[in-house]
Amino acid sequence: MNPWFLLGAALAVAAAGAGGLYKGHELGMAEVQQAWDKEKTEQYAAYAAAQDMARQKEQALQAGADQLRKEKDREIRDLNARAIALTNSLRDRPSRAATVTSAVSDTANAGCAPTSCTGAGLSKEDGEFLAGEAARADQLRTLLKQCHAQYESLRAP
Repeated sequence: MNPWFLLGAALAVAAAGAGGLYKGHELGMAEVQQAWDKEKTEQYAAYAAAQDMARQKEQALQAGADQLRKEKDREIRDLNARAIALTNSLRDRPSRAATVTSAVSDTANAGCAPTSCTGAGLSKEDGEFLAGEAARADQLRTLLKQCHAQYESLRAP
């Protein structure tokens, strides 16, 4: 056989192989790119779904917090109204007597008199002070109750 013919055939086979390799490489790259694009699309869809779920959960938690806050505000309004009514009822009481007392308590009369331990004998100023402190304590109790309820609502799955 003619050596030029063999050389030409070998070059033709090599060129065909190189062309096939080049085309195969391009097709492989395109296939990998399609797989990559598909995976990214799925990831974006999952991310969007997770965001929607998180937004719905956030809105539900916010609605629960708003409801707890409304209940707390209503309770505090009721407490304040009762405190004002109690303070108004104390206006008719007599003021504290202006007696000079010793800085040292009398140990013989350490206990309180039976009439003054009930609160009926409290002076106007003392009654107002105690009513104010009781209202403040009730308000703090209400705030703490709302705080605990909101914390528990966040802890629940």
